Amino acid sequence: MSRPNPTDRPALTLMELVVVIAILALLGGLVISILPNLLKRTHLAKCSDTIAALNAAWMRAYALNVRYPDGYDSLLAASGSVDTRLTSGLTAQLTTGNLSATDVTALRSVGITRVVDLGVVPVGGSVTYDSAPLGSAGRALAAGGSVAQLNLTAHLAAGNPLGLKRHLVRQADGTFADNSANVRYLVFGIGPNCTGVGAGKLIQEAPVHFAGDDSINPSTTYQRYLVIFSLTTNPADSTVLAAFEAAAGNDTTGPSSAEGHIRQFHDATNTEG
Repeated sequence: MSRPNPTDRPALTLMELVVVIAILALLGGLVISILPNLLKRTHLAKCSDTIAALNAAWMRAYALNVRYPDGYDSLLAASGSVDTRLTSGLTAQLTTGNLSATDVTALRSVGITRVVDLGVVPVGGSVTYDSAPLGSAGRALAAGGSVAQLNLTAHLAAGNPLGLKRHLVRQADGTFADNSANVRYLVFGIGPNCTGVGAGKLIQEAPVHFAGDDSINPSTTYQRYLVIFSLTTNPADSTVLAAFEAAAGNDTTGPSSAEGHIRQFHDATNTEG
């Protein structure tokens, strides 16, 4: 009489097979239900880290060279208007402003001399977040030239997500007075033509700000990170001071800080329970 082979195993019964399929279906449903928030939280965490790194890099550049990187994306089309390929949240908080000769001098004093408009599209290429492709010379900043300017009223109405304070002046009693009449916030993009981007530079390559959801697509929407500079006019003598304010993300809600992404991360986590 032959002995049974110890490696032989009986096949699953129909009932066992049904139970296994049911368990797999249940696990699959759980994964599918949490996947959107998982991707969103991953993007938010990555964006928060990138914004913090950009802030540190830009401040380090000024500490070492007393100048900031140059050659930013202007966020304007070749026509001079705000580019339509920006996110709706960003365009809602931007307007077009013109520079005076004093403004240009102030920007040049901190290293900003030229910008690259987004109207340039590579021959045979598609319209993407690199619609100002590597190698675009851009235009020199000059009196009367256009720049993308933050609509401070709209930004404050959105809750001041960047935490801007340059337009506030502390009074003797500790309160703050509004000085927005003398302060402008300029918004630029960190594209591949930025002098701070590349091997041996502040950052290896211009990062892409992927949103926490799929409502915007990099094939049609500009998704580079942003830097905000202020121009403050002294009403006593009309001199202008240029200063770096912050790096920012660029998502569906508009320009956002690292802290804002952290709050969104925790909101997404709480939504999952």
